[in-house]
Amino acid sequence: MSRIRLEWTVESQQGERFDGEDPEAQRGRRRNLLLLLALVCLLLAAITLGLLLIRQRVIDVERQYAQLLQDTVKAEVAALRIGDLHSFLTVQAADDVAWRNHQRAMFQFYSDLKADNAIELTGGILAATIDGERGRVLVQENINELPYARLWFYRRGAEGWRHIAPDFLFWGEAGEIESPRVLVEYRAADGDFARQVGESLETWITKGCDLLDCGPLPRLRVAVDPEAPDEAAWADEAAMRLRLRSPYVSLARADTPFDGRLQFRVGAMLAERLVKAHSDELKPESQDAAFLRRSAIAWLSETFTRLDSGATLMRSLADSYGEDKIAELLSALAATSDMSIIESVIQQPVAGANLDWRDYIEWRLRLENELLAADRRHEWLELYDTRDESARLAANARYGRGPIEQDYRVIDQQIWSERAGDPQLRATLLVDGEEAIILFNLVDGVWKRAN
Repeated sequence: MSRIRLEWTVESQQGERFDGEDPEAQRGRRRNLLLLLALVCLLLAAITLGLLLIRQRVIDVERQYAQLLQDTVKAEVAALRIGDLHSFLTVQAADDVAWRNHQRAMFQFYSDLKADNAIELTGGILAATIDGERGRVLVQENINELPYARLWFYRRGAEGWRHIAPDFLFWGEAGEIESPRVLVEYRAADGDFARQVGESLETWITKGCDLLDCGPLPRLRVAVDPEAPDEAAWADEAAMRLRLRSPYVSLARADTPFDGRLQFRVGAMLAERLVKAHSDELKPESQDAAFLRRSAIAWLSETFTRLDSGATLMRSLADSYGEDKIAELLSALAATSDMSIIESVIQQPVAGANLDWRDYIEWRLRLENELLAADRRHEWLELYDTRDESARLAANARYGRGPIEQDYRVIDQQIWSERAGDPQLRATLLVDGEEAIILFNLVDGVWKRAN
């Protein structure tokens, strides 16, 4: 047994001696591998460093261009501020004669505002975007102590940045803002405006359809387009496709680009669309029906925007008897309805109702003049209480004098009973600045002129 173990041990040692790698060669191979790895790491580090240096150079150049653009804007605003036309025109594109003429007119516009102390040219840059040789800057200016913003476009050339006409191709990337009832399509320059539009319209439609029966309305799609021909218009009213022009084409409120004036217009358009949906596209034929429908639309728009629409009668109807009465009135309204429909809605005589007739009276007086100018005598006489001899004589005398353009504003109203016990509405007006009293008698639920 001892002999066998010895032979095995010898053979094993011989196997190790002839089959194993030389330790020195192994160490050399490891050194070579580590050296190769070190060279690769150095190469990668050099490439990375080079890329970082290039990137930093690009960033430095972009910052330089951005700073030059800001300096150009500030120089342009400074020229406006001090009234230096030559310096102002130097910044404008020299190859666009029409643009330079436009900017001459703008220089005068700013000069007029400065003369009235109505503008503060702050030169504040609210946003700036550069894409190669193109740039756009949102510049703030305060008009009548309110913040406004203009979008100015620039092109970079050998002479630096120059102010150019609005570049509709450089309005930014397309985007969408979605909510359950509204989809707003816009481009990057109109981001704040689109957000405010989307939020407002979503709230308005929700409120409007809570008040009225809107039925299965399609989703409202709004396209904000700098090239839209109109500030606000239906592209397809039935499909509820609305097109708005970007406010930055001219002048926009810096804090609320969807400003009160545009809200008032869009609110009225949306209110009319919802009223149409509620009343199955009713087309009024009588003057009273047209007034009531128009007033309901104005009131609904007012509930959206919180801006005074002048719809005093509908406002008082909603305040005194509930907002649901507006929907009830619109549902009951027929093409030939007259004002007596209000009594059926509130279920009490209008003489004792808590209603504000001011807008109705002003409308009636304007309607008188329109019918008189059109020589529609029969319809004109329908506005008067012809049962009353004195009222009939006054009407005939007024018709004979012909139309007179006048400005009416009702400043007070009172309802009382005349001597015979019939209700009478006494309206105090300013007619072209002069105070006047006009009386209306209640005839079958309709106020008719009595003097």
